[in-house]
Amino acid sequence: MRIVYLMNVRFPTEKAHGYQIAKMCEAFIELGHEVILVAPNRRNPITQDAKTYYGLRREIPTVRLPVIDWIGSWLPDRLAFPIMEATFVLSAKRWMKKQSNEKTLVVTRDQFLAPRINHPNWTMAFEGHDMAPDFLARHPELGQVDMVIMTNAWKKEEAKRVWGESRKAKIISAPNAIDVSVFAGLPSIGEAKQRLGWDGSKKTIVYVGHFYAWKGVFVLADSAKHLKEGYEIVMIGGTKEDFAKMQDYLAKNASTQVRLINHVPHTEVPNYLAAADCLVIPNSGTSFQSQYTTSPIKIWEYLAARRPVVASDLPSLRELLTDQEVRFVTPDEPRMLAEAMMEACTGDQARVEAGFAAASANDWKSRANRILFESPHHG
Repeated sequence: MRIVYLMNVRFPTEKAHGYQIAKMCEAFIELGHEVILVAPNRRNPITQDAKTYYGLRREIPTVRLPVIDWIGSWLPDRLAFPIMEATFVLSAKRWMKKQSNEKTLVVTRDQFLAPRINHPNWTMAFEGHDMAPDFLARHPELGQVDMVIMTNAWKKEEAKRVWGESRKAKIISAPNAIDVSVFAGLPSIGEAKQRLGWDGSKKTIVYVGHFYAWKGVFVLADSAKHLKEGYEIVMIGGTKEDFAKMQDYLAKNASTQVRLINHVPHTEVPNYLAAADCLVIPNSGTSFQSQYTTSPIKIWEYLAARRPVVASDLPSLRELLTDQEVRFVTPDEPRMLAEAMMEACTGDQARVEAGFAAASANDWKSRANRILFESPHHG
């Protein structure tokens, strides 16, 4: 089958959505399908190609469409982004008019573009990830596309409720996934710490990701005050601006048991996860996104690394896993988080093995196959 990934994003990108797009394209290619990634021709500080940057096994055939890219320039982003969006939609429609009538699955995250693609031999699929509380109500037209892929069951049911009987889309749930082969052959915790130059005498709690407030990073920083001596938190990632905010926060709160490391390429992440005595997802319960719409790739990567995992007890995470795989903790409670992390650092071996089994059963190829099977034009 011919599959077009139509994505209005800078690609490759350091953000998680770029990795998700890359791994889905790779999965479809390895399943024997023809894949084309269509993206805007934007300025990009990342000079590597996607295969190198994401550590892929396959090249992704990519088409770059012309756009007006003034993001990060003299024009405020609130004005620059709509201009780029409008020009990308125009370029995409022009490009698609030149394509054949061959049966094609078109996947996009772009809520403005999805309803504008209409072709008798093409299945238009909108993939819904993080959403604001009123997103579905503001975009009822998405219920008229051929297919909607939600990354959790809550969003699937909510879309059916909000869009009601007027929808024609086939709505499915397909959570994000993992490639466990990337995590094969990791060193022991001690070896990994030695390679990174970390203090092997300390118990190390690791967080990898962006430093957004809804991800609970400030709660994690506050939890350091409740850790016993000999424990430290290592937080890896963040944009330049958010990294600086966290530095300021730690300085004001005298958090000496927290260490920050700048964003590292995705290919290096397994080395840092391997050095953890415990991995943490401290998402905040005060955020709608955190409670209901997120489907973090990170949690599967943590489990694939075979390290104990502590996560906030939220519906979005409970939908994916149980107490058998993850040590859940009440969100937004620094003391309780610290206690759970220290307990997890003792080993949590039964959860580690159960978590690895769960991750192994949730690979990108399985997700790709499910999307194709559920497609309205399947067969």
